[in-house]
Amino acid sequence: MKSKLDAVKAANPVLEIQFKLRDISNIHQDIPKVLPTGKFNRETELAVKKFQKKFDLPVTGKVDFSTWSTLNKEHTNCMHCINTPSPVCCFPKNVQSYKRVDNCNLIYILQIILKNYHKKYKNYPDIDLNGVFDERTEEAVKMFQRSSYLLETGKLDRQTWNLLNKIHEICNLYE
Repeated sequence: MKSKLDAVKAANPVLEIQFKLRDISNIHQDIPKVLPTGKFNRETELAVKKFQKKFDLPVTGKVDFSTWSTLNKEHTNCMHCINTPSPVCCFPKNVQSYKRVDNCNLIYILQIILKNYHKKYKNYPDIDLNGVFDERTEEAVKMFQRSSYLLETGKLDRQTWNLLNKIHEICNLYE
């Protein structure tokens, strides 16, 4: 489904060029940022020239077929770097919760996330990555539940899992 902005860009190809150049400049710092105005101004021409030079195209400042094709291809490549990956749904629908002594691949993922919490917040226990819901994993889950005002059960239920992942994503604990 196309957005209103997509319709506006389709009606004004210069605006589409400017948006693509702006996105590309987030990855290629040597290409100047362009303010999307819809007018092919001096700023846009300079950005096109820098783009052409960087990608070994004839430096004309005009968007011909070759420049347009390369611009589209590079924009697609850059968007893979700019957009964050989609989350992976891995909490099984048929499981209510995980508890002590359970073992499975999801427990490995839980332990990796909890280890990232420990790296960022030293009061979280350091846990082993073993795929077993052991005592230290339970302790870390309880600590997370307590600090998040969830019912402190020590079990990994869907509510705990969703909040754990949301905070992990928002705080960029994996970086």
